[in-house]
Amino acid sequence: MSKPSRPSTGRGTSGSASPAELVGEVKRIQLDLLRYDPKNPRVVERLGENPSQAHIEQLLLGTEMKARELVPSFIENGYIPYEPLIVRPQGNNFLVVEGNRRLAALRSMSQSEDPDESKAVTEHRLDGAPCFVFGGDEKQLLAYLGLRHLSKTKDWSTSAKGAFVERVLNAGIELREAGRLTNTTTSALRLILLTRRLFEEANQLGLELTSGGADGETVFWHLGDAVRRTHTKTYLKLEENPNPLVVPEYDQTKFEYLIGWLYGNVKTRQLPIISSIRDIKLLDSCLGNDRAQKALENGASLTEAGEELEAAGVTIAGHIERARRSVERASGGPWSELDSGGLKGVEESTVQLQSAVDQLAALITHHKKRTR
Repeated sequence: MSKPSRPSTGRGTSGSASPAELVGEVKRIQLDLLRYDPKNPRVVERLGENPSQAHIEQLLLGTEMKARELVPSFIENGYIPYEPLIVRPQGNNFLVVEGNRRLAALRSMSQSEDPDESKAVTEHRLDGAPCFVFGGDEKQLLAYLGLRHLSKTKDWSTSAKGAFVERVLNAGIELREAGRLTNTTTSALRLILLTRRLFEEANQLGLELTSGGADGETVFWHLGDAVRRTHTKTYLKLEENPNPLVVPEYDQTKFEYLIGWLYGNVKTRQLPIISSIRDIKLLDSCLGNDRAQKALENGASLTEAGEELEAAGVTIAGHIERARRSVERASGGPWSELDSGGLKGVEESTVQLQSAVDQLAALITHHKKRTR
């Protein structure tokens, strides 16, 4: 006999239900009545909107999600009922909103010809699973999922979190409240959603980006870190929409350049010029200078564009500072070891250095007069 149950995140009190508590009942449901959730953030992150049940199962059983890793535990222990699947009624079936990997593992066992798996299915009755049938509203469910996954109990990638936040906003919850549900600032959520919109735009342009996989977090934040920077935003003519679910305005040609520099471009066979997220600061500086910007658009490497940046005078002060430190190191050098020939060489270098300093001082005076 099933009885009412309230799985809790531990934040509720005995006198009242927390918004993150689920109200419903636990009962055993046959596997053929259970359906994968196409709105699961990890699914949306990798397969987009409205994937088929077959595609979701392929993803869950594939090398990335590795649902089959759960099979040895099911063979040994059966389904331990302390963590039931969380489901919602959907017509005559049930949608699994929490536990899709477990469902995929159980289904693969029920279809397997392996004798140990077949035996376990029979002995442990794995043709069905304990399920918590959720009876609350969408907001309550989203609060539970947000606290469960975004409070690090079960972590999602940034892109998956973005997919979840989109689901929250589409449920009619405002961005500020979505921030409270996910324990994230609204500015951080806006950046995540902006980056997701631009990923979608890149794929619409045929640039084939993905934020899934083992390197998904790094891939996602290469673009996210770039578009939050001042020079890059100006270069793209990027204008965010007040509604973070709506695509921003941007210069498409400039955007294709940026994607190529960050990730490469399958259309033009361009290779990326960014090797790590640390390079993005230099890229942003280059995009703030016309000469460096043109060099990049003409196929220059990041190093070559950086040299154009220096030639344009942006880092003259850096050159002078490095020269100053070199002179200081020379002043504390091994003078006692110098013979007359070595001393003469130092003297000649010092005269040349003084001449260069005098020329630099004259240039400074000239440019001061021009900028008055």
